[in-house]
Amino acid sequence: MIEYSKGSMADLKELKTLWIASFNDTLKGFKTFMKNNKNKMRIYVAKDGNRTVAMLYHIPCKFLEYKAHYLYGVATESKYRNRGIMKNLIDFSLEDAKTLGEEFSFLYPADDHLYGYYYSLGYERNCFRKQATVSRDKLMHIAEYSPFCMSLSVTGMGKLRENYLKGNSLQFSQDYIKYSVANVKNYGGYVICSGDGYCFVDEDEYKKCVVSELFAKEDDIFPLLGEMLKESDADTFVFNYSPTLNIFDNEEIVPDGMVKFLGNTKVNEAYIGLRNL
Repeated sequence: MIEYSKGSMADLKELKTLWIASFNDTLKGFKTFMKNNKNKMRIYVAKDGNRTVAMLYHIPCKFLEYKAHYLYGVATESKYRNRGIMKNLIDFSLEDAKTLGEEFSFLYPADDHLYGYYYSLGYERNCFRKQATVSRDKLMHIAEYSPFCMSLSVTGMGKLRENYLKGNSLQFSQDYIKYSVANVKNYGGYVICSGDGYCFVDEDEYKKCVVSELFAKEDDIFPLLGEMLKESDADTFVFNYSPTLNIFDNEEIVPDGMVKFLGNTKVNEAYIGLRNL
């Protein structure tokens, strides 16, 4: 019989095994997640006897003036899939979130085909980001160059997002921002900072640079682009950023993530962010 409960650090060994097997990740990736999130996140598990067969995590965050969480690390052991275990575990976790006064559950499906699955559980595609593909030549024409490039701390990133990321945007804790920065670096990416601005960058072998998150105060956006040109020799740049920013003339709004309303408060659009695509 499958039982559903909150997990704890006592389940660490099985959580590690399930994480690495499900996400094709490394031990370093799992340790980075645990180290940076263990103090505030909530763990939920499904067990068959003493065996952990499914897991998920809630990362507490804020959305507008409401409590919310980001659903992360959703995984089921392969031989236990297609039995409704994850649906039951998500339902169990969301009932617990309601008792804590949380109004929203946000997530990014791991693959596009999972949007339908989460929709069947009551999640809606009300989350968006802006995206623009820009050539190096075009970027050179609009970028600005500053003789000073200060490194923005994790605390600085958090304060920047809290004070200037307006609109319906998710606000993460310092712990989760620290994890996001470490996660980018773990998988070969890097972080560029300039003034009150930062971006998460990844490059491929085809000289394409993908920016999974960019945020800056208005006056620091174009100096940040200048720093990017110094760091990268890519020919093509794909930018992803908050819909509240206006940067490129060819930018478009695209769906990005999902939200489930746990109470009576509903929104038509939201931005999650801090995603390493």
